[in-house]
Amino acid sequence: MLRTLVLTVLCLGPALAVQERRRDEPRRSPELAPRRAAFVSCTPGMVAIGNTPAHASPNPIAEALQNAAPGALIEVQAGEYPSFAVGFAKAAAWAAATSGGTAAQPIVVRAVGDVRVVPTSSGDTLAIAQQRRCGWITFEGLTFVCGYRAGIMFYKCGPNELHEGFRFLDCNVEGGFDHVRGVGNNSKWGVWGHSLKDFEFRGVKRRPYVRSIRQEHGFYLQNPRGDVTIENVDASRLGRTFVQFTSRPGDGAPGVGTITVRNCRVEDACIARGDDFKGGSAFTVAGRHEGTLIFERNRYRAGFSRELLGLTREGVPYGTGAFVSWDGRGEPSRTLVLEDNDFELAPGCGDRPLVSIGGCRELRIAGHNRFAAGANVALDLDPPPQSGFATNPCGRISLAETTELRGGVRWRGETASEKQLSELRPKPAAGTGTNGR
Repeated sequence: MLRTLVLTVLCLGPALAVQERRRDEPRRSPELAPRRAAFVSCTPGMVAIGNTPAHASPNPIAEALQNAAPGALIEVQAGEYPSFAVGFAKAAAWAAATSGGTAAQPIVVRAVGDVRVVPTSSGDTLAIAQQRRCGWITFEGLTFVCGYRAGIMFYKCGPNELHEGFRFLDCNVEGGFDHVRGVGNNSKWGVWGHSLKDFEFRGVKRRPYVRSIRQEHGFYLQNPRGDVTIENVDASRLGRTFVQFTSRPGDGAPGVGTITVRNCRVEDACIARGDDFKGGSAFTVAGRHEGTLIFERNRYRAGFSRELLGLTREGVPYGTGAFVSWDGRGEPSRTLVLEDNDFELAPGCGDRPLVSIGGCRELRIAGHNRFAAGANVALDLDPPPQSGFATNPCGRISLAETTELRGGVRWRGETASEKQLSELRPKPAAGTGTNGR
């Protein structure tokens, strides 16, 4: 009998100990468990999750994202909202603890009326990291007002991380700097992003804008991990470029995917005082991209606003260039396509070639591009090293006969002859006529 009792106690001991530990652990109240709702509504200072009554919130959009299920709709009513972040492993009102949606069920954050997200304590108005894996969030119709850094910041990723499925439809980025008077927000970038995949910034119902950035680029995107699309965007008065795509070895693997910049209208880029008003060219590609880069139906104009013409160095024409591709004598990009673009500088403007291209294995200038230079050549192909342009030459070049050039063509440092240009014309496939039939 005694032996039986001892064995029973020994057998039950571990189970009793586990029960004691469970009694000591704080019980999780059902009402405190995270609620994942299919619909969330925000007003300034308030949020309503699902069918619950609205309650006060220090950061309504962050709280809404934290409580939204994949596929949820978050409606944000007109007004101003504080800056917020996703993907940070930090317990804070501004940091939404969410994994986001999925490719099939993205979370949609939709503005109802004029919604402005304004900088508060952070230098970035919307900050996205991958300390906590997140993705597949669509923002519709919001305006992001830049603080002292970026309007939208995708933090640099590690080797096994990426920012996937973030879409901005009909969203604006406001830099808030007046270049003529030299006053306003100390904005640095519109959108800064590293390791993006399936990223979109597009106008769907209207043409969104990126404007008045003080120091640098409208879009500065590094080492993409998949497709990137920027479409139907208007941009003006930017410190440096409208778009700059880089893929430096020190920042990670070469870029992959298709980059598409389509139907964007840009005016007066590269005018930052900190760069002596010469901060690059409006559209910039800088090597090591293993996918295809497509620039289609874009328009660039500079030098037509009289109030900006004084923003240059003494004795140097106003403005820089419209487009540049180079690789820094590293690895070239694979394929670059320019189709049906219209780039123009006012007469007497432009301190460099309007379009300058090297650093790609294949270049296709197709359709009806119009390159109208001001004070320089219209098209500079394969600039030699002695010109100060550090790039490898292009591999195959195709220059459509329908290309309209005001300002001439330079190839390998010399004015191109008509014979040389004819060698660059695309040849019809065997067995077809001049119209490919």
